[in-house]
Amino acid sequence: MVRSELQAVVLAAGSSSRFKTTKSKLCFPICGQELVAYPIKTLASMQIPTICVVGHQKEAVQAALSHHKISQLSFVEQPEPLGTGHALACARNVLFADTILVMNGDVPLVTEDIIESLVEAHLDAGAAISFVTSYSNDPAADGYGRIVEQDGKIKIVEAKNYNGNRNKDQQINAGIYLFQRSFLEKALPLLQPDQKTGEFYITSLIQYASECGMPIAMSLAPFDSIRGINTLKELWIAEHIKRSELISHWMNEGVRFIAAQNVYLDINVTIGSDTVISPGCILVQGTVIGSGCILGAYSHISNSVLHNNVTILPHSIINDTIIHAHSHVGPFAQIRASVIGENAIVGNFVEMNRSRIGASSKAKHLTYLGDAQIGSHVNIGAGTITCNYDGIKKHTTTIKDRAFIGSNNALVAPLTIGEGAMTGAGSVITDTVPDDALALARTRQVNKEHFVSELKARIATPLASTEKLTMKNPDPSA
Repeated sequence: MVRSELQAVVLAAGSSSRFKTTKSKLCFPICGQELVAYPIKTLASMQIPTICVVGHQKEAVQAALSHHKISQLSFVEQPEPLGTGHALACARNVLFADTILVMNGDVPLVTEDIIESLVEAHLDAGAAISFVTSYSNDPAADGYGRIVEQDGKIKIVEAKNYNGNRNKDQQINAGIYLFQRSFLEKALPLLQPDQKTGEFYITSLIQYASECGMPIAMSLAPFDSIRGINTLKELWIAEHIKRSELISHWMNEGVRFIAAQNVYLDINVTIGSDTVISPGCILVQGTVIGSGCILGAYSHISNSVLHNNVTILPHSIINDTIIHAHSHVGPFAQIRASVIGENAIVGNFVEMNRSRIGASSKAKHLTYLGDAQIGSHVNIGAGTITCNYDGIKKHTTTIKDRAFIGSNNALVAPLTIGEGAMTGAGSVITDTVPDDALALARTRQVNKEHFVSELKARIATPLASTEKLTMKNPDPSA
């Protein structure tokens, strides 16, 4: 079938009542991507023009899809929640292709292969209607309509109306259909509301086609690939499946996961070969990891780029940051909106924010670098902080190449420390330090001989007098 002969309708108007949340289920993320974006993007990758039927929280659903910039996507509103058949009827006036693919918006694990197999079965049978089925004896599958064949007729019984033997009728409806448009134009106006709910169901079209003797085709798919999401538990299951798929993909690309079951990975994360990922790592929001990297346990990396052979030690948090090759970060480091140069070391309990540290520079211990521009081959002593905020605005500290900052310095911005300059330990630096200069900003040490013993004697004397007085004047009431 030529793609121009196929058009898709994605049903995304449901109220998500079983989620019991204020947000539409379609906007919940699975591995960093909204649930509804999965089927829509699958169709887009197949170059199938798609209509998304929205209703409940339509603005949120449209916003969730808009930032993906999907071509050939349009929206139609279902003004009232009157069932899947009514939702499809709302799109009737914008259908133009000879064959219409209809699918629920809550099936994030559906693949191109499943859709291709359905199209093939539809064409082979010359069917008026075709649909995807699966088999499951999982108790969690109670929410799926059951395929019932009797006296040569086929019908799909909605889950809420099914009273049969689930062990016997294990074939379920996946909610993915292909229709001849000519059939829809004839059958949609004939849909009748369900007696129990008053809603119009797409599944009634299968029974109608069967009773009219029209050819019907079914295409079988694995249950895990057609799972619909109606509860937060089902969302969790689907996300586990998707994450396992992602991790398996990267394993096949040469990435080692020491404990894959304990790693959280977004769909848009990229990882180079020979990288080792330890337990508890969280990699999200388009993070790019180069080759030969080592990510220590419980590191959280978001929207960042790590070049080749970077080492992140355990419990480090890295957001919106670029880390160049052969650098070391952590443990227990927090890096935000910063750039770390090649061969640099940003060590334990170091925080960087909106800062840049150059090649082969080191800040190894207990340091805060905020709004700092640090050159190459710089040493930042333990306990040093940049005092970048004066209570009104933030200021920049500039530390030029080969400078040496002593331990426990307070660098009060705005401030520049020149090339090759040095600051003494414990200094509070408030003024520019010239190139190659030593800056000392602390009081000179004074040693007072015998001070401690004399102090102890002064303290002990009044205490002894008080004790004697207490003994001579006992409490008369005792």
